[in-house]
Amino acid sequence: MRQVVQNEPLITLEAQGRDAREVFAELFRQAGKPFVLHITLERPLYLALRETPFPRALQMLCEATDTRFSVRDGVYLILPRTPPARPDPSRPARTVRLVGQQMPLQQVVRQIETQAGVRIEMVPGVPQLRFNLNLPAVEVEAALEALCKGTGLRWERTSQGYRILAAEPPRLKEASASGSPPAKSLRSPAVQPRSIPARAIPPDRPLKCPQCNYSLQLDWRYCPLCGAWVKPLTERAKREGR
Repeated sequence: MRQVVQNEPLITLEAQGRDAREVFAELFRQAGKPFVLHITLERPLYLALRETPFPRALQMLCEATDTRFSVRDGVYLILPRTPPARPDPSRPARTVRLVGQQMPLQQVVRQIETQAGVRIEMVPGVPQLRFNLNLPAVEVEAALEALCKGTGLRWERTSQGYRILAAEPPRLKEASASGSPPAKSLRSPAVQPRSIPARAIPPDRPLKCPQCNYSLQLDWRYCPLCGAWVKPLTERAKREGR
């Protein structure tokens, strides 16, 4: 006779290459529990679970994505398996100021290294993009995230600092001697989900999650904050031409 964890919902999940973020959202939707992702999870996932108790399903999903979870005030937090090092209270937070026009990527990287005292490696083959920057005071990782978002680049931590490398063919033209390429304009990043929406909701007509009131994007199926199923709302907004 199969043992069932008392009072825990049974989870049925199947993923054949689905995004890990969507699988987490479906898990917590079935369990009826709030959650927040505190890690970038942009990877395909393959699994099949049938009527599995929620704690076991969550444990297996964390093992498959090399993550861990904790519970704070009833909210499940999905975290990196290795906790980040605790900041030294005697040292100020590493923030940088990046303001300029048509700044080559290499120059931006050197400024981050100088201001924050960190080492940033650029892998050979990274395109020399140019940026219009207006980041008056941001932390190092927020600055790297802003630089890489939508440019075909990605960053990762190393034992000595950070590394910037190509994630996909760049979407911007490389710099050339014949003329300057289009510049990517960056401003101070706001708090937002890690996924890159195909189209943003116009600011004068925001689309909100009915459960937590979080601002939604047209291509989302789940709310990234509370995990609510919002595809009917976003699909209707698309049909209405919002």
